[in-house]
Amino acid sequence: MNIKLRDEYLLKRRKKRISQKELSQVLQCSQSLLSRYERGQCGMKKEKVELYRRYIDEK
Repeated sequence: MNIKLRDEYLLKRRKKRISQKELSQVLQCSQSLLSRYERGQCGMKKEKVELYRRYIDEK
């Protein structure tokens, strides 16, 4: 996911009041990994990124 799209999903997540803790449980990853991903400090597997986007879109 490119940086602009990543920022859009971060804003969507916050707007929908989805916590990192909730999302990390769905993605089965640590909250710190999710935080680093959202800040652009690391990547995630394609499958996790797709689940991340789908969960935010559908919630």
